[in-house]
Amino acid sequence: MIFNSLTYLLLLVTVVALYWVLPYRARLLLILGASLTFYGFWRVEFLPVLLLSTVVDWWVAQRMPGRPKRQRRLLLMMSLTVNLGLLFYFKYLIFFADNAIGLADLLGAEIDPIALHIILPLGISFYTFQTISYTVDVYRRFIEPERDFVLYACYVTFFPQLVAGPILRAAEVIHQFANRVAFSWDHLFVGARRVLYGLFLKVVLADNIAPLVDAGYSMPLETMSALDVWTLAFLFGFQIYFDFSAYSHIALGSARMLGIVFPENFNFPYLASSPKDFWRRWHISLSSWIRDYLYLPLAGVKVHDR
Repeated sequence: MIFNSLTYLLLLVTVVALYWVLPYRARLLLILGASLTFYGFWRVEFLPVLLLSTVVDWWVAQRMPGRPKRQRRLLLMMSLTVNLGLLFYFKYLIFFADNAIGLADLLGAEIDPIALHIILPLGISFYTFQTISYTVDVYRRFIEPERDFVLYACYVTFFPQLVAGPILRAAEVIHQFANRVAFSWDHLFVGARRVLYGLFLKVVLADNIAPLVDAGYSMPLETMSALDVWTLAFLFGFQIYFDFSAYSHIALGSARMLGIVFPENFNFPYLASSPKDFWRRWHISLSSWIRDYLYLPLAGVKVHDR
């Protein structure tokens, strides 16, 4: 199920209509059921992968409070092993296997090619990074683990951001699922306007630029002038931006129709004044995740652990 489809719009309208009239527990079950339906609509056999990541990190986080740091670290390693292991298998195993065979050939060893038929699960990078941020934050004692599995599962699998982000922190959204705001028409109007804007970016701009880019990249290089190359590069840059930005706008708008506010994910990156400024504006949730959970720890910057 993709955002620019009638099926998604039907799912969104149905969920929004029921969400505002259902009681608390039924509302959470509605979100979880709709999210699993949304994900399974593409390939139902990948639902166990999503649920495995969800269950493992919830279980790990439950066992961290009150334990010594060494035991908490072992639990964190368990979480990272499962999540990064799944990510490596589905996303990078073929790449590394092909390169290992190529390296062996250069060294004179003959290895028959390995036929790996691996299909990449939709959105695996996004929900993997999201669950990792949760267990790391619990390990650092920034947040308390969520005892309610259904509430936690709603945070991980929430369908508007499941396949394309933004990457959410638990502290940003779990409390919004637990404490629904009062109904307001503003939620519906602001959210619907954001969804329509995202659809415009995707359907009108990105999808119409894509054939031009594909045609340009299929042309023989010797027939292209410098102006053609530069034009093609700019078109490709805008196609990628409109695609990513569109999905983020639709995700933010869909969540807002349920009274849930996501942090902004794009801030006109092509108006940036420097590479550093561009990094702050492009896919903000991903760049901040890399900073907080990868770059700073590798750089030796001490992250506060109470």
